[in-house]
Amino acid sequence: MLNKISVVILSCILSLTMVIPTSSAIAQSATPEDIYGAQYKPESVSVITQTGQILYQSNDDKVTDPASLTKMMTMYLTFDAIENGDIKASDKIQITPDYEKMSELPNLASVPLEAEQAYTIDQFLRQITLESSNAATLILGEKIVGSTSRFTNQMNDKAKKIGMEHTHFVNPTGADNQLLHQYAPEKYKKERKTQTTSQDMTILMQHLLKDHPEVLTYSSKTKDNQFDTELKTKNLSLKGQQFDLKGADGLKTGTSDEGYSLALTSKRDGLRLNEAILNVKPFPSNKAKNERHKIANKHINKQFDKYEYRKVLSEGEHEINDKTYHVKNDLYDVVPKKMKNVKLNVDKKGKAYVSYKRQFIKGTHAPKVDVSLKKEENKFTAFFKNLFR
Repeated sequence: MLNKISVVILSCILSLTMVIPTSSAIAQSATPEDIYGAQYKPESVSVITQTGQILYQSNDDKVTDPASLTKMMTMYLTFDAIENGDIKASDKIQITPDYEKMSELPNLASVPLEAEQAYTIDQFLRQITLESSNAATLILGEKIVGSTSRFTNQMNDKAKKIGMEHTHFVNPTGADNQLLHQYAPEKYKKERKTQTTSQDMTILMQHLLKDHPEVLTYSSKTKDNQFDTELKTKNLSLKGQQFDLKGADGLKTGTSDEGYSLALTSKRDGLRLNEAILNVKPFPSNKAKNERHKIANKHINKQFDKYEYRKVLSEGEHEINDKTYHVKNDLYDVVPKKMKNVKLNVDKKGKAYVSYKRQFIKGTHAPKVDVSLKKEENKFTAFFKNLFR
């Protein structure tokens, strides 16, 4: 027979069993924000495909500080300058006493630079992607167009050109101009922080990766050594790092007093996903710094589980909407894995595409392929074919 103490203990256990949900029940209904706690919820999140298709958004139009994600635009313009022949990746820049002093400032000191040393453009790009060096970023901007003010002008011009409608850059680094002291761009000294949205950051990622895929040779690196200084990546979602995400090969981390940010790209089975996650809080907090990677990984894994990139239409003859077309090339597209039957349409310009409810960032659209009606399939035969169906 159970004594009174045993009965009380048993009753408590049964009560807890009834009111506490199982871990599997939590996992089925939980969102990344639920799992990692409301205190770590990012201010703004956007996930798109390499074709510009929007797969996930949360406060994607909230204007906030992207911190060092800004450096992606600096890299973009640097690659543009290399492509245009204005500079070469092998060009060397001599470190002046002023550059040395710049690199010693508390907020610019991630990579020490010594006067009389010379670094190549290639080395500066690695300093930016690995250690997020503000000094290297300012030096590159000055090298490319002569001053950081003119370079920042170019950044804003490029942003408008590619459709970043809610972005305004105030320097090449993403740091608060007050922290840059005398090295802040003269024209922008009265402005403090860059402003953008997660959707604008994914637009930047999409264009950067399309126009300059070589950026991945830099952003995928996890370490480097320059003048006996070891450089280590801050992107802990890269292969072999603490929060290794399958297929991750870049792009950039960011930190400000508003939180921890991450621009993350990953490719699996032909499908590339780009994510911008802005300002995981609180700051400062090593826990929050790590959580940005966990939350970002969770979002990307979820979309890889839902979507795939595959051939949806083969070259040759196919019937689309009761008409026979010659399809000139294979068509590949992003489709939900659960989609068994792919619906196709042909637009007024004679291009076939997959039709299902979805959104794209400005300036992008569903992949299309040229098609033509079979010669005998003119408008009269098509009319009678439909009439007697």
